Amino acid sequence: MNSRLPSEDYPSTPVPSSWAATSPSRLDEPIAPRRVPPAHHPRRRPQAQALTPQAHVWLARLPPHFQPMATARRYPHIVNRLAELWATPKETLEHLRELMLSSRPGRREGFPFEVLSELADLQAMVEEMPPGRR
Repeated sequence: MNSRLPSEDYPSTPVPSSWAATSPSRLDEPIAPRRVPPAHHPRRRPQAQALTPQAHVWLARLPPHFQPMATARRYPHIVNRLAELWATPKETLEHLRELMLSSRPGRREGFPFEVLSELADLQAMVEEMPPGRR
């Protein structure tokens, strides 16, 4: 068995003296958030911890396949806002797009797949509404 290291089989290449040694960054180092002027994003309202009566009615009126139950359990404030906006499809679509592709500054955690699927289904439902309703 050959005891030589693979690198011993190849001649070494001289490193230019202008190069500096580097080391890989650590995975736990914080990443600086992008700086976006605050004027682009309105101040957020406090997040609700429970569904409003309006949201309960809105959920009950949706076809069962489109009821965002996982979203309601995990993010009641989102369902409350969707219930408020539902009468205005254009604003509902804008809100759903912002939820799924946020332009807010900083790192975002994102939604679990189940919640993202529900939001995408609601978006498709609004987009398929007749033009008079949208």
